[in-house]
Amino acid sequence: MLIFVNKNPMHHHSLSSLWQSLVRSRYVSMVFAFGLDFWLALPLLAVIIWFGGQSVANQILSYGSETQLYLEANNQVRVQLSTAVLAIKAEIKQQAGFTKVSIKTADSAIKKLELELRTTDIAAVEAGITQELGLDLPTVKRITRYEFRE
Repeated sequence: MLIFVNKNPMHHHSLSSLWQSLVRSRYVSMVFAFGLDFWLALPLLAVIIWFGGQSVANQILSYGSETQLYLEANNQVRVQLSTAVLAIKAEIKQQAGFTKVSIKTADSAIKKLELELRTTDIAAVEAGITQELGLDLPTVKRITRYEFRE
């Protein structure tokens, strides 16, 4: 069944008569009689919800956020400790080429700190400890005990 509609405003009365004839048609009256008007509108409603939900989801997912500032894990954080250092033990491992430094503190929360320095030279180890802990060199020399391991 083909219906041609003329969009001329002069034929407005013909549109209303066309609609009335369509409503009175046998097929349309069967649709209304069986209650199919509800069931025929349901797929249209489902399509509208589908595309509407998809556009809302796209808007939410494309929203820019500041999470990149919090997820950067490669940045090293410098921590300044204000604790009294009691003793420093430096294990110089000649074969491995590094020094393991253990620091004993007087703090109740932090009892022991450990560092690894990529050097076996005593002067470089002392300079590294000074730089890491923020202590002066004479203090580091006075409280550091060295062990040499192969």
